[in-house]
Amino acid sequence: MMSSQPDQPQLTSKEEEDWLQAIQLATSTMLPFALKAAIDLDLLEIIAKAGPGSILSPTEIVSHLPANNPDAPSIIDRILRAFTAHSILACHLVTDEDGHTKRVYSIASIGKYFLQNKNGISVVPFLNMTLGRRLIECWNFFKEATLGGGLSFVRRFGMDLFELAAQDGNLASTFNHSMSNHTTIIMKKVLEIYKGFEGLSKLQMRVGDWEQILSSLFLSVEHVGGDMLTEVPHGEVIFVKCVFHDWGDEQCLKLLRNCYEAIPEGGKVILLESIAPEVAMTDLVTTATLNIDLGLLQLLPGAKERIMKEFETLTKEARFTSLKLVCRAYNNWVMELYPKIYILY
Repeated sequence: MMSSQPDQPQLTSKEEEDWLQAIQLATSTMLPFALKAAIDLDLLEIIAKAGPGSILSPTEIVSHLPANNPDAPSIIDRILRAFTAHSILACHLVTDEDGHTKRVYSIASIGKYFLQNKNGISVVPFLNMTLGRRLIECWNFFKEATLGGGLSFVRRFGMDLFELAAQDGNLASTFNHSMSNHTTIIMKKVLEIYKGFEGLSKLQMRVGDWEQILSSLFLSVEHVGGDMLTEVPHGEVIFVKCVFHDWGDEQCLKLLRNCYEAIPEGGKVILLESIAPEVAMTDLVTTATLNIDLGLLQLLPGAKERIMKEFETLTKEARFTSLKLVCRAYNNWVMELYPKIYILY
């Protein structure tokens, strides 16, 4: 008599867990490419648009697609089944009128970030950027860049990411759209937990498109043109989000010195940046931070996620006397920099 597969996975030994983890790493590119295909096919949106808590079968999903492939329901079932192992979707077994068991799917906790919210925001543009042809191709030059110097992106395209984006409108649009969506998600979380903007009536911005979030907090939001490495507009508070990891120490120091000159006595600079650990752990914050650091390593000269000691060194060299870690939003830390320490008697 044949035995059926157990409903619950059996306990594995440490050796088995290590081997399975190694296999997962070796096949890790398959999930994001399958996810991109699913998004291009609108599979998650089809499920979500069926209504709150909706559950659809692969056949029902295919009915919304211009598909003439008779195997499409089976292919989509296998894609969605894999997503359930990563909490992108939830899978349920149901029995139809003929007594046949089939899988049906609903949106799970992680899947919601791949759906556009009411403002059209999601992490999909970030996925599209990282899986774009140019970022994928440059990985093939990573070994040569490690041994011979330079950036793998430069070895492939003859210039770094920002230089190429200045010439390629499509790349610039993809990058800017990705950063805009990422910023909106991060800033929403920051404003939920960080109160350091309270009491300000006006915010001046050099880059970004955050009015939908920030307009409820400030009486006025104004974009200010210019080069922050040349001059920073004067203000009581200067806010810099995820800029330092794109630049080398020399540029970061120049920016910090410009910020120092731009704030009055009693003012402050607010940084929002990831902080890399000196010793990596296996938690999700560390994993997300170091994955991005690997990407930066091949795209832009000097770009990296810095450890806390590196932030402390830069801020001291820029004449700030105090650096305060305030709170964390996802894998980004809010840091406050003060030019002077005031002692009240």
